[in-house]
Amino acid sequence: MDANINYAKYMLAWLDRIDPPQLPVMVEALVAIRKHWSGEEKIDLAKIKKTLWSWVDANGGPRIETEKNMLIARLILCVAYEDNRELEDMGFFEDLLNNYGASRTEINKYGPANPPSSP
Repeated sequence: MDANINYAKYMLAWLDRIDPPQLPVMVEALVAIRKHWSGEEKIDLAKIKKTLWSWVDANGGPRIETEKNMLIARLILCVAYEDNRELEDMGFFEDLLNNYGASRTEINKYGPANPPSSP
């Protein structure tokens, strides 16, 4: 399976383990992204990224922080990148997870070949 798909499914599995997004912009983005990565529907990921980045910019900007909605938006944004090789290589998604509250020990238990299961 394509490495981008594997990593996207890994990130989606993590998103299933945290509090679900409550804001409509994030809920809608996540539903569409799931359809894209499952192959159910071809989605314009660039449009989703633009919408989410606009929300991020309007709500404090892209700095990494601990505010839950901002972290959820940034986690969802990671899954909106078709080419996610650099994200995986840098561990950016995992850094956001850690800021969200997942321990490094828990994060390190999993990977694209062994994604976490739903709680």
